[in-house]
Amino acid sequence: ATAGNPTFDLWSDPPAATSKRQTVRICGKKAASGTAPVEIVPAEESVPPASRPNDDLYNLPAQPAPKLSNKQLKARRNAELAAPNKLAVEVAHPGQSYHPDKEHHQDAIGEALSIEIRRNEALDYKQKPISDGMSQFTKEFIINNSDEDDSSDDEDDTATNVSTKIIKRKEKLTRAQRNKQKRVKAEETALKERRERKKFMHQVHEVKKTSKEVRQAEEEQRQRNEELAKLKHEKKARPLGKNVWEKISQDSPIDAPTLPVALTGEIRSGKEGGGLRTLAPKGSLVTDRLESMVARNMIAKKKTEVRKRVQGKRRKNRIGVKGTEFLLV
Repeated sequence: ATAGNPTFDLWSDPPAATSKRQTVRICGKKAASGTAPVEIVPAEESVPPASRPNDDLYNLPAQPAPKLSNKQLKARRNAELAAPNKLAVEVAHPGQSYHPDKEHHQDAIGEALSIEIRRNEALDYKQKPISDGMSQFTKEFIINNSDEDDSSDDEDDTATNVSTKIIKRKEKLTRAQRNKQKRVKAEETALKERRERKKFMHQVHEVKKTSKEVRQAEEEQRQRNEELAKLKHEKKARPLGKNVWEKISQDSPIDAPTLPVALTGEIRSGKEGGGLRTLAPKGSLVTDRLESMVARNMIAKKKTEVRKRVQGKRRKNRIGVKGTEFLLV
């Protein structure tokens, strides 16, 4: 009897995984017609099939990274250099702790109080009417003016005679009168020239004074430009995402969220057994993160102002059509 292959596995090893993926390979020289003989062979496996959840995903050719031009690389470098500083997470105020220091806690409460005062002032200004009506002085002026108008109307009605002015015809001037007018006109012209010459000489003598004033004005303008450049540099160097609550309160005090800080009566310490577990939570983590991202120009904040819409339908401009003579467009 001849020994055959065993029908059992001595070491209980799993059978080797075989791939069913195949590929096409050229197996001969190209013919004169332009085609070459091919054959279908099993594809070479670089990764075991058992570790591939989806074979079709690995069949896709790898896409090379796009090459950037020198102009694009330079633009990216300039953008990185000009990018403002950003503060991802701002450290909370020491007074917002569950067991804060007394002075720090009072400072935090003062900041929260300033936000609420600014909000109340904005609400009062928004609800206040434009005017409280006419003042007493305006009312008296209107009444007196109306009485004067009535009296003037009565006087006009009673007046019957209309005064007329007789326009005399211009008489012809004599030669002596015309010569006198010429002499007067020549004297006025000479006087005007002397005044202009005197004014010009006065300006020439004041050249030093004028140049000094110009230099002073230029120096003041240079100092002002330096101050503006310094302020712009300080504003640019200031990191984004810092003092978020204060900036929001200054921009839109009515919609600004409340500063999350516990009141003095809510903080229990000492023998009362206060701690982090007994303190009521303040603020919202989602609101804090969203406002921080808005301050860092990562997302755009939704506008809270309501658009004023005109009541009525919008109609197209159909001038000239029958039945639209009195149509408001």
